Amino acid sequence: MAKAKTGPKRDWFRVKALFVAVFFASVLTAAWGRAYWLQVVQGPELARKAQAQHWTSEQISGRRGAIMDRNGVLLATSVNVASVSARPAEVADPAQAAVRLGKILGISPEHIARQLRSGRKFVWIARKISDAQAQAVRELGIAGIFLENESARQYPQGVVAGQLLGFVDVDGVGIEGLEREFESVLKPSQAKFTVQRDAQGNRLGPSPADLEALSGRALQLTLDVQVQVAAEEALERAVLGSQAKSGMCMVVDVATGEILAWANYPFFNPNMRSKDRGQWRNRIATDIFEPGSIMKPFVMAAALEERVCSPTQSYFCENGQWSVAGKRIKDTHAYGSLPVNKILRYSSNIGMAKIGLELGGPRLRKYLDALGLGKPTGLPLSGEAAGLVKPLSSWRKVEQANISFGQGIGVTMPQMMQAYLTLAREGERIPLRLVRDAENASLGAPAEPIRVFSRQTARTVLNMLAEVVEEDGTGTLARIQGVRVGGKTGTAQKASAQGGYGSDYLASFFAVLPVDQPRYVVGMVVDTPRTSHYGGVVAAPEVRNVGVRLLTLAGMLQPMVDGKLLAEAASLQSKPEYMQRTKISAAVVKPQEGTQEKIPSGNATEVPDVRGLTVREALEVLVPCGATLSVAGSGSVVERQLPVAGGSWPEGKEVRLWLAREPGDG
Repeated sequence: MAKAKTGPKRDWFRVKALFVAVFFASVLTAAWGRAYWLQVVQGPELARKAQAQHWTSEQISGRRGAIMDRNGVLLATSVNVASVSARPAEVADPAQAAVRLGKILGISPEHIARQLRSGRKFVWIARKISDAQAQAVRELGIAGIFLENESARQYPQGVVAGQLLGFVDVDGVGIEGLEREFESVLKPSQAKFTVQRDAQGNRLGPSPADLEALSGRALQLTLDVQVQVAAEEALERAVLGSQAKSGMCMVVDVATGEILAWANYPFFNPNMRSKDRGQWRNRIATDIFEPGSIMKPFVMAAALEERVCSPTQSYFCENGQWSVAGKRIKDTHAYGSLPVNKILRYSSNIGMAKIGLELGGPRLRKYLDALGLGKPTGLPLSGEAAGLVKPLSSWRKVEQANISFGQGIGVTMPQMMQAYLTLAREGERIPLRLVRDAENASLGAPAEPIRVFSRQTARTVLNMLAEVVEEDGTGTLARIQGVRVGGKTGTAQKASAQGGYGSDYLASFFAVLPVDQPRYVVGMVVDTPRTSHYGGVVAAPEVRNVGVRLLTLAGMLQPMVDGKLLAEAASLQSKPEYMQRTKISAAVVKPQEGTQEKIPSGNATEVPDVRGLTVREALEVLVPCGATLSVAGSGSVVERQLPVAGGSWPEGKEVRLWLAREPGDG
């Protein structure tokens, strides 16, 4: 048999090695090619996109300026809150995102979905949400949904001077009250910054110093919160006690014309303006009313100044009824002959009408103009009414008689306060002041005083006003033990919509105290009281209570609480309802700037611990939780709080803070 041929064997190891080498060479070539494509060809474009994701140019706004009282009590401030925004192009599933966000934010998912499908680069989903909502949104972790830091306006004193302060819109622009009038002072500046965002899209920067430089200027008012609260509490008691519709109360410092209190009732809380809708009308500035008998001292002063009558002269008061040009004028009592001082003491309409008619229309009108009636007082409030004084050419005899006892003329509360201030300053008229300072911004030089009455005339009338209170006049319920008070009651019939006068009244009382060396003017007007319509019954006792508080704060009376000496007050303070009744908070100093330490935040169920924080820091923790605050003490650091930290929120989320001085303060 022949042998089979055998050839050389194939080297499979070499083949495999060659295959592996070719494979890895191909992969390496592809990788290098891809790297070349990404880094060289597409590199600039990809770098631009990365830069756009982490760095962006944004318009940044500072913080709105604070509003505070004369002692630094914060009346309006701004705190940091979260808002929800979206970049619709980055949201993968708008429908699902809308459903999940809607449950947290309480917004219709359909509305959110429309926003996310709008095609815009940036949209707001919800503005200025609570801390709890912000945390829930953060935990969703939806790509394209971001939390933005914004400033929200808060009013830490609640209803205190609510109508006067006004409020801002959702963008932080003042639309009512002083917030509107001083928009140019309070509003923050804006600037463009290039800022970085983290992986979740949260903005990093700008620096606190940059933000502070953009902040608006602070506005300091002449108000004193302690006096303001005293006036508000007294006004509330007067209105509720007499079952009236509304009321107004003001307090003015005689030496400077500075307004210490500006109280309207019903109250208005700017933090809850949707709930208190309709209560934000600033009646003190806008309402015109017939003054009634509180006008009489000025007609009397004009007649004395013009020597139409003398303090010892008597007038026959017609036994309570008198007719002028067919119109009947009545007194509450059937007075016979009364000397001039008793015409004012007993508030005789007939006696004042006779004096006014002897004075004559031209001279009476001259003094009304000199007192500033018929035109705005010039306070920085665009809605301030001018009052209503008819042209002299339309005055008939009956109109002149009516004006002499306060009918047929329309005035405003600031006008009457300015008029009584003129008497208190012994005949010298100066303007009322509401703003003390706007961080050195010039608000115009003070006007030169205007001499309306001689010192002798003004002092004579002030002594007559003292008789109204201290003798057997109509204002005896305004007496303060140890202090001579001068004042005038007013009981003015309200004009009827059907013409003439109806059965409703305005009850009022204006006081100068102490009358011998005037320090304060206090005025109160109560609209449509039901239990009694006499100013000496409805308003005088509560003006007296405001006066007690004023003189106590000035060191002119022994300290008192709720009109009682300390011995009596001590027993009251042990009662649980005492803190509810005496809602008076001491000064909160202007917050220190530059504090950037991390502030603890509370969750939705527990009260956070704010002890040791400054007032501003405590506000930034508590207000976003929906808390309403009251503050007591004379420092800038929270020493004690109720409810205690870690406890459950009470109904209404009311928190009371006690302040202490910072360590090291003298």
